[in-house]
Amino acid sequence: LRLEILGELKSQSIAQIIDLQQDFFGIEKRRWQLADDDKVPVITSQQASIGLNYNRNGLLINAEAYIKNVDGITARSQGFQNQFQLVNDIGAYTIKGVDFLINKQFNKLSTWLSYSYSKNDYQFKNLNNGNEFPNNIDIRNIINASVTYNFNALKVGVGMNWHSGRPYTSPLDLQDDSNNTIEYDLPNSSRLNEYLRTDISATYSFKLSDEINAEAGASIWNLLNKKNTINRFYRLNDDASIATIDNESLYFTPNFSFRVTF
Repeated sequence: LRLEILGELKSQSIAQIIDLQQDFFGIEKRRWQLADDDKVPVITSQQASIGLNYNRNGLLINAEAYIKNVDGITARSQGFQNQFQLVNDIGAYTIKGVDFLINKQFNKLSTWLSYSYSKNDYQFKNLNNGNEFPNNIDIRNIINASVTYNFNALKVGVGMNWHSGRPYTSPLDLQDDSNNTIEYDLPNSSRLNEYLRTDISATYSFKLSDEINAEAGASIWNLLNKKNTINRFYRLNDDASIATIDNESLYFTPNFSFRVTF
């Protein structure tokens, strides 16, 4: 059994600014900008963690708790698609969480199971009346599981990825003004449906000659063909009605590969 206590301090003098098109595509335009100690400050982060690690007889168990604070982020770097999309402000986010991992190795079989819980909140002086609100990527619960089997040159794997829904901001109504703007609910106070994806893959290694090795592989992403919405935002139609825009992940997607090494 091993105990680990870690700490980390970082700083970053360049920040990414995200501009989103005002249309149904919501296309991101990203650019990097150097810190100027005014509108773009130096980003600083502090992180601390404590963990336990057990590894014996093919069994690995790891548990870790952590806290991380990042200060000096700009609202324009976060990709807001709500009432804060065009707002300039400087703030921070804090994430607290725990991670668990179990791995059991058998003769030709390996199994993995992991669980993560975290809470990730923003705080900006001029956004949401200075109150905390969920980060755009605040996903509270994540579970991953996988099984891999090795039989000589053949390797087969099955994996499952599940997580709770990502936050988004729901519209309340249209503001009755000359611009017909959307009036939003509290920022990131709604949640998408949970995400679930199952994948399967296989690879086979063989020789083409004494000096040339080859590997053929095939995989299927989202084997169960499940609909997963990964982002939701809103735009105005030409008739001033509110349109809901959902971004979805890939459905049933086969992939094939062939690799030659010499």
